[in-house]
Amino acid sequence: RRRQKKPPPVRFVVADVENLPFPDASFDCVVDTFSLCVFEHPERALRELHRVLRPGGVALLVEHSRSAIGALGAYQDAVAAPVKALAKGCAWNQDVVGLVEGAGLTIVGTTPSLFGLLTAVEATKAA
Repeated sequence: RRRQKKPPPVRFVVADVENLPFPDASFDCVVDTFSLCVFEHPERALRELHRVLRPGGVALLVEHSRSAIGALGAYQDAVAAPVKALAKGCAWNQDVVGLVEGAGLTIVGTTPSLFGLLTAVEATKAA
């Protein structure tokens, strides 16, 4: 009979995304889904993600993004203000890749879906 390993302890913390209560380089992987669009300052949140990610660590994101399809991207821009007002503050036309790169992370890969309205991003922090 094989001895089963106990899962690592999990701790849930409610914190300010721009000032996380964790030491530098404390996570191997950070996962973020559908939240950059509602943060007041997504660039600050990503800089904080960069801070807590260890060198060589991986960031995995799935986010609303501005479509590269001309008419669809233009439509997103045209209705961004009412969408933000009606959708809990969601800025659905962000340049997610630009935000991630601006935080100092290196893009490993991106996967757009739903005509580019959603983008999955894998990024790393330089070792």
